Amino acid sequence: MSKENYLSRIEDEESSARIEGLSQNKTLYVDQFTAEVSFENKGLAMEEVEENGQKVGKYPRTMKEVFAYFSPAVNVDFTGEEGEEKRETLHFKEMKDFEINNGKGKLIDNSPFLSELRSKKENFENAQKKIEKNPKLRVMLKDADAKGELKALLESILDELNNSGKK
Repeated sequence: MSKENYLSRIEDEESSARIEGLSQNKTLYVDQFTAEVSFENKGLAMEEVEENGQKVGKYPRTMKEVFAYFSPAVNVDFTGEEGEEKRETLHFKEMKDFEINNGKGKLIDNSPFLSELRSKKENFENAQKKIEKNPKLRVMLKDADAKGELKALLESILDELNNSGKK
């Protein structure tokens, strides 16, 4: 016996037909990713649709045609580390473009801002692993004086690196 979800219990008011439910392994994306919607034939292999005996237009038949036809994109405002606003336009060309997949999905790959954040996160995780594996460094970080000296050393190295590119 299959479990019904709430979408499978909806009836169409005009025809009293039951709407087919979504399978449990399916995801429904609902959002507007286009500025305007118009159904003009852009030369794609689309199905002509009739309503009440009259042709009402040609519509995409496959997901590939839908993405090509509508060219979905959305403007997103991100806030950087210093509080600065960064605006990006995310473009979607296939369903995989919506995937995050624990930071390895195409949504992040298609965004320079999110890709940079992922890179920083990976660098911090690698540094944390190295600190955890280095017993001398762990001991040094527990001592306040040694930690301050290490911080000063790292800051001077960073300053030197930043100033070497300005010459």
